[in-house]
Amino acid sequence: MEFNPREITIIYDMNKRGGREALAYGKQIAEHVREIDISQQPLTRTQLAELVQELNIQVEDLIDKADDVYQDKYEDVDMEDNDWLEVLVHNPSMVKTPIGILGKKAIVCELPNQILELDTGQGYDENLKT
Repeated sequence: MEFNPREITIIYDMNKRGGREALAYGKQIAEHVREIDISQQPLTRTQLAELVQELNIQVEDLIDKADDVYQDKYEDVDMEDNDWLEVLVHNPSMVKTPIGILGKKAIVCELPNQILELDTGQGYDENLKT
């Protein structure tokens, strides 16, 4: 996945709370917002691996352990990272969202307003377009 420094990427699941709110916050800090709704457009194994690297986290940290699928099938399962990536490809609801990426900064948000942490301090102002 390529990330543009002038575009915020918001990865969310419209079936989960917080995604739409994170999008609204993202529009406050970037001129362009790239939306990826994983309930409609699941991430590939490669994209998930790149995301883990971009976020500088472990695959396990990307798993939403409150998700019903996780609790029903995987709560007591111990797997290698590659196996977890495969599970996430087939169960996108298990990906912890929302996730925001702006330039070289990335964050998994516990609360939608954490997207604002990606702001470079200037915020987006359409009157200051270059």
